[in-house]
Amino acid sequence: MKIIAVAMQKGGVGKSMLSKSLSVEATRAGLNAMLIDMDAQQSSSQWADRRESQLPLVRFSTEIELPKILGQAKAAGCDLVIIDTPPARSTETPAAVEACDLVIVPCSPDIEAYEQLPRTVRLARTTGKPAVAVLTLAQPNSRSEPEIARQVFETVNISMAPTVIHRFKAHKDASREGLSVAENEPDSKAAAQIRDLWKWISAQLQL
Repeated sequence: MKIIAVAMQKGGVGKSMLSKSLSVEATRAGLNAMLIDMDAQQSSSQWADRRESQLPLVRFSTEIELPKILGQAKAAGCDLVIIDTPPARSTETPAAVEACDLVIVPCSPDIEAYEQLPRTVRLARTTGKPAVAVLTLAQPNSRSEPEIARQVFETVNISMAPTVIHRFKAHKDASREGLSVAENEPDSKAAAQIRDLWKWISAQLQL
């Protein structure tokens, strides 16, 4: 069983969007996937309540409950667990990072996110976990934002995923319906970007 922690100190950078979208892609790829929501706002859990499909399974967890839930997932033959962590300083995020095989760090192209980035990178480094940054909420057709982000990521010594996730309304529209963008608008650019990111991540984890 592989575990991904989606973590970033800054809120509003697309953690839940990536967690939901990637968990759906894992399910569509035939994997037994679980999404664990550790954010007190429970946006991923509420999204699951809006879904007609029972997959992927979504569970809310605290730091204390996490080992038990992960143990249950492994015993049930789960292939992949994605953990959606809360923003800001918390005990949940370190617990998720310590348990994971890969840390995905969503980062939007703004100074506030860049300023918070080193804290998350440092957490991954101190726990010895591999981490990759994903540029999220980038403006479509912007060439400068990915280049600036790449430079920032290099400065804090974290690699950048090859796929940029742009700011598309399609993500919000899908979430409102309890869907991922790939389910709601499968032919959209937004869906294609999520599929590309999933393919890259699944290759990294040898899923």
